[in-house]
Amino acid sequence: MIPRSLSSLRFIQSLLVLLCAATLLFLWGLHYQQKASSREEALAAKAAEHLNLATIAAENLRQLVDRAQAIGGVARSDMQALGVQHQGLVRMLAEDPVFKRMSLYAVDGQLISASHSDEPAQLPSLWLTQLQDHSARYGLKALLPSSLGPQTTPLGPSWRLPFLLPLTDPFTGRLDNVLLIQLDIGYLAALFEHIDLGQSGMMRLIDNIGRERVRISSSGVVFSGAPMTPELPGDGPVAGMLPQHSPAGLFQSLYLRVPQRGFSVVVSQAEDEILASSLLASRQQFWLNLSMTVLILGALFWTLRVLRKRQEAFTALEDAQLINQQLISRLEDEHRRSSHAAATDHLSGLHNRRQFMELTTQVLARQRGRRRLLAILFIDMDRFKSINDSLGHKVGDMLLQAVAGRISRMLEPGDEAARFGGDEFVILLAGERSEEQIDGWARALVEKLSAVYSLNDHEVMTSPSVGVSICPRDGQDVEELIRGADAAMYSAKRAGRGQYRFFDPSLNVADVEEFMLEQTFSHALNHHQFVLHYQPQIRLDTLQVEGYEALVRWQHPDFGLLYPDRFISMAERNGFIVDLGWEVLRLSCEDLMRWHAEGRALKVAVNVSAIQLHQADYSDRFLRELAIRGIAPQFLEVEITETCLLDPEGLAVEHLQRLRLAGVRISLDDFGSGYAGFAHLQLLPLNTLKIDRALIAPLSNSPDDNPIVSSTIILAKRLGLEVVAEGVETREQVVCLKLAGCDIVQGYHFSRPLSVAQLQEYPPFMNLVGEACVQ
Repeated sequence: MIPRSLSSLRFIQSLLVLLCAATLLFLWGLHYQQKASSREEALAAKAAEHLNLATIAAENLRQLVDRAQAIGGVARSDMQALGVQHQGLVRMLAEDPVFKRMSLYAVDGQLISASHSDEPAQLPSLWLTQLQDHSARYGLKALLPSSLGPQTTPLGPSWRLPFLLPLTDPFTGRLDNVLLIQLDIGYLAALFEHIDLGQSGMMRLIDNIGRERVRISSSGVVFSGAPMTPELPGDGPVAGMLPQHSPAGLFQSLYLRVPQRGFSVVVSQAEDEILASSLLASRQQFWLNLSMTVLILGALFWTLRVLRKRQEAFTALEDAQLINQQLISRLEDEHRRSSHAAATDHLSGLHNRRQFMELTTQVLARQRGRRRLLAILFIDMDRFKSINDSLGHKVGDMLLQAVAGRISRMLEPGDEAARFGGDEFVILLAGERSEEQIDGWARALVEKLSAVYSLNDHEVMTSPSVGVSICPRDGQDVEELIRGADAAMYSAKRAGRGQYRFFDPSLNVADVEEFMLEQTFSHALNHHQFVLHYQPQIRLDTLQVEGYEALVRWQHPDFGLLYPDRFISMAERNGFIVDLGWEVLRLSCEDLMRWHAEGRALKVAVNVSAIQLHQADYSDRFLRELAIRGIAPQFLEVEITETCLLDPEGLAVEHLQRLRLAGVRISLDDFGSGYAGFAHLQLLPLNTLKIDRALIAPLSNSPDDNPIVSSTIILAKRLGLEVVAEGVETREQVVCLKLAGCDIVQGYHFSRPLSVAQLQEYPPFMNLVGEACVQ
């Protein structure tokens, strides 16, 4: 018990450590996963926002340029129609606040008209070349020409943004003039002054060769911003994201190309600023996780410390228990020596009768559990009385010792021998012998014991008469086997000295009827001579029928209706009990099928022998029989006896557990008539405990008439079992059992077992009010 507790403590400690480690691993793994996902989500959300802003800015700029191109076309047409003296129209058109300046040039770049007098008389050749290339690639669309200054110079304080607008001849559709407009950068900046770009955010306008022309931040137009690297690639997708660096750090840039107008819009913001809120939340979560980690580790260390102290206490207790066990071992050795002296025949050195009976009972249970034969040999030495009388008791004693020595030398491991008294010896043969081997062993024993005995100055001639009985063929218990062997021994004596005989039922069965029943049992099974009678089980709190117990009867053609006490023990002894059990189950299932079809949801309990539970496929076949007939397991109850506890291999308990899991109720029958105690009940998967009628019979006035009954009911209740009392025959017993807390009763006071035909006249069975239960 103590080592098991220590191992349990170690297991709990290991389990706690693993649980805490798994919790911390999950906690921190989730933290870092959320940190990474929140970073990606923040960058993705800001990228979508910036791309949308770039799209809006590019579209506004494109619409401004297209409007200027349309105004320029109207202005040129008016100039051609009204003459040169109306060149003031251009100045009037230039009053639009978006357009800072407007100039009209010929195809060769010569100035035709301008809104301001300081406009250059000739367009730069580089611009004309760029316009020709642009028109050849995208058609006659507006173009943002490249800056004439070098890229390395900082941005100049220019508030004008030039665009070249090709004007076509309305009749030929060919390039006729070039309109140069210069947009007001301040006006453009004012359009985006309400947009929050953050402290590091900026919007930039890039020309078609990658030069930055305009930079707008939350504070307005920036003329001296640091360059961003790498530059926007010349070719590639129309929109996309590009990580860029500046002295201020890493920026996330979203760009949108408008190649038809010769510019691109780029919106950039420092990643540190984008991730500031997610980093703040991550730091808060970090400190929270750290606090929880400290709390978990503290709780773990405290728990381990408590468990270690508990383990130290168990260790001390184990040491004390070890000392006690040593003392107990010494006492047991002394007791064993004294018990051996009390259990041994002082003359022969063999077991005495009492010790032999105890050992044989244990071996018998073991052999039956292993389905092996067991033989009992009863030996009586011929002419011993005359030898003892003529040669003296000393020689007689020496002869008995010599016989015991020869018997002992023939025994094999597992065999036992005893002297019952006088010249009677009994031998137990266990192991894995067959009947042929037992026969050979008995023949060798007779030969061995018939040899001449040299006793001092005397040579003695004697022989044994041996009777043999075999379990399970000749009996199921020790007393029955010994009686059979004794009867066979007398048969051997009558046949002559130095003989051995096997037990035959005709030797001591006075009732020929039992022999006839044994001979016709198989025929009765094949011709369905067995029928069922059903005894109601009454629930005491409602006085209604809870179910019925199926009791088998043999409808014999010669002897009439036979009760189980006439044939059950014989069926178990001769191996017919297994087939009889399946026949009872078949009859019960067929009756249940018919009753359920009539609308009667009845429950039936069937008795099962321990021998049946030793069948390897018992539970599978049982459930298969129910499934074939469509009967739910909860309508069947299996009643077993205490002999199921004698299964050393645990096969019976395994079958019962399978049936219990499937929904079949398990009941322990005849409790109190055998050796089972409440400690044994925990080994079986029980639902119900049935108290034997021998304990119910003494009840008359109160439960105190038999305190065993009341104690049994209380203990069964504590084990979660329903209690059924058998053999209830008087009203006083009903009252006593109800006061004691019994759940269900059955017996002649309510009804004797009824045939199927008699059930049709039983009021509770016919769904009437259960008046028949209250009598």
